[in-house]
Amino acid sequence: TSGQVPLGSADAEFSGDLAASFLHAVSSAVGADGLTATDGVSVETNQQNNADRRKHLMHSMLFGRAYGWRQAGHLAYQRSQLIMRSHSTQIPESSKLSWMLLPTKKNTDAVQSTTDVLTKAGYIHQSQSGIYTLMPLAQRVVTKITQIITEEMERVGGQRMSMPSLLDPEAWKKTGRLKSTGSELLTLTDRKGAQHILAPTHEEEVTGIVKSMVRSYRQYPLRLFQVTQKFRDETRPRAGLLRAREFIMKDMYSFDVDQQSAISTFHAVEQAYRACFDRLGVPYIVADADSGNIGGKLSKEFHFVSAAGEDTVLTCKCGYAANEERAQGRGAQGVHVYSMVGDEDRSVVVPAMRRPNMLKIKQAWPDCGELTLERKMGEEVTDLRRRIALAGSSGAHKYLVDSAVNGLEIDRIEDIKVAQVGDWHTAQSGDACTKCSTGTLESQTAIEVGHIFYLGDKYSDALDLLVQHDGKWLPVQMGCYGIGVSRVLQAAAECSSSSRGLRWPVSIAPYLATLVPLNGNMEHATSVFATLSNICVDNVRVFADNVIVDDRSYLSPGFKLNDAQLLGIPITVVLGQKFKQSGHVEVQLRVPRLELGTCVAGVEVQGDGYEYKAFVHVDRLAEFLVCALEGQF
Repeated sequence: TSGQVPLGSADAEFSGDLAASFLHAVSSAVGADGLTATDGVSVETNQQNNADRRKHLMHSMLFGRAYGWRQAGHLAYQRSQLIMRSHSTQIPESSKLSWMLLPTKKNTDAVQSTTDVLTKAGYIHQSQSGIYTLMPLAQRVVTKITQIITEEMERVGGQRMSMPSLLDPEAWKKTGRLKSTGSELLTLTDRKGAQHILAPTHEEEVTGIVKSMVRSYRQYPLRLFQVTQKFRDETRPRAGLLRAREFIMKDMYSFDVDQQSAISTFHAVEQAYRACFDRLGVPYIVADADSGNIGGKLSKEFHFVSAAGEDTVLTCKCGYAANEERAQGRGAQGVHVYSMVGDEDRSVVVPAMRRPNMLKIKQAWPDCGELTLERKMGEEVTDLRRRIALAGSSGAHKYLVDSAVNGLEIDRIEDIKVAQVGDWHTAQSGDACTKCSTGTLESQTAIEVGHIFYLGDKYSDALDLLVQHDGKWLPVQMGCYGIGVSRVLQAAAECSSSSRGLRWPVSIAPYLATLVPLNGNMEHATSVFATLSNICVDNVRVFADNVIVDDRSYLSPGFKLNDAQLLGIPITVVLGQKFKQSGHVEVQLRVPRLELGTCVAGVEVQGDGYEYKAFVHVDRLAEFLVCALEGQF
């Protein structure tokens, strides 16, 4: 008929993977009124003929006639070509701010928390105390963070899975964590009276899965990970996503047949973590750490340095770094002695002007229950040395003696059974580094965003996960490795935001560029959008699906420009008056730690370190951006 559309090559076959889309293809390709001008072609249609053709294709689909399948395949192909041609000259709705739920609020210069900025910028919405909704822009950030983590975990043999959020408390009873975790566990009871735990971690669950499915040592090693919601009953939720009751976390669990293999896995995953955080683009510190309630014998934390953090990390120029709870340092001369309240037969000896480290002491004396120490006044080193020696002969008094105390003849004390020599004080800024002979410790406030543990047999022994290897049945050696995904989102914002707005690292920004047409330039936005979308770096179209257009005609130019700064998208391209006059666009770059000179790719650049601006002819836009952001992708 006169309304028929050319169907392409007669040899084309209808691919099997299009079968599920057949009905949609027929309905789209042969509508009730045929193809119209909005489809990109001009045709004259005959409604009755099209109806007959649609009926014939539907009949062919139901009875599998070869001609029907081929005809449908051609129609689907033709329709896809029309759509592709249409999108190559149009801005998709998903790339328009007018289609996005983006409840931004007017920003102010007043000092405000990053949580307030994320809320004003429309990234998060507080549903209730400690519980947040991630809005579309935040979800894009989380997706990019997750993609980076997934790629690096798979690079070291990780297999992604998904475990339930409702857990059986019986396994937690066996490992002792049901009691030790205490009130932080969120629990519920179903209609049958059965109790469940809303999962904060999955060590018990994954151990049970491996126990039920693995039969031979030949099936090890295993590295299993997931990215999922976790829950914790925070006493005082605060700092937005940093201390929330519901959060997104990546947790990985490793299983090896012996200790040597497990420690090798620990170090391999540590390197994978370093690769993750290198790609995330936020400066970080790797610190020795305590294992806490998770347990284990080897532990490291990954921190973003920020005043908003709750952790204190002590570092030295030699490369040593440790959480305050685990740091070791040598301080002032003299000695302080503390006795345990309620048990006068236990004492802790630490350097003068240094606090006893309660965490380390509890690990040495796990039977001490609630630990309270009281300082004894007027102790002299000589008298103390004599009393420790006497205690060694009677065995009535126990001492924890800090190795950093001068004048106690530590070598002799180590031979006394009642005296345990070790690191029992809390190090602080200014202490001498114990790793090198010249450095001093410096204190930095930081946000913990990742933690890795070598668990040993803590869970496998309690849950009877054994492996027969070299003729012996032994507990499987385990490790666990966590990254707080939603915490990384806010921590990254904490490290780079200001009263002027957010600044996202290029690797995790929700979009790489925002296009702001002003002064009636919306009609030219399509061509500039295409220019941006087609920019290639190492033959990869890095801007594809990474450009958003502010087409909100109901907003003033000033509001749009303020929003562009508030949202923190690295690149803003403004189509203003100069674009009409000479084809020049204004480029604004807000990229953390970006340093540019006064000239990039022959274009004059002005900036203050926080933000750079340049007027670039649209024909040189791609060249300018690739040069300015070299090394960022």
